[in-house]
Amino acid sequence: MSFEHRKTRALELLSNTGMARSHYAPPLIRLLWKAGVQVPPPHFQSFLRTALGMGLWFGMFWGLIMWFFFWSRPDAATPLSPLAALMAACAAGSLFGIAMASVYARDRRKHELPAWTALDEQQSPGNSLD
Repeated sequence: MSFEHRKTRALELLSNTGMARSHYAPPLIRLLWKAGVQVPPPHFQSFLRTALGMGLWFGMFWGLIMWFFFWSRPDAATPLSPLAALMAACAAGSLFGIAMASVYARDRRKHELPAWTALDEQQSPGNSLD
């Protein structure tokens, strides 16, 4: 089965759960899809892959924003060295990634979503051949 067919089926299942679209297809994932990157929706990724993906993006952007607006300024209340800033960004990214992966794993169990590869065997309600 093609990636696009699995993605369509996954988004249909997620939509039927009543979740907000921004939760099951977050802007970062939609941006990756537009760029041609074939990444499953977060609910269909492994815990580790979700934690790494979410944590890396968050840590990188949060760290850059904090560096330019707070930590690198000489008049800042708590200026940080580049190494300390990198460590803080890594810690924040790790915590955010684990938290988001936990949320997606909880939703996956709550809504009894199938595995990404199991979407091949399932058919959409309107696509039966009977």
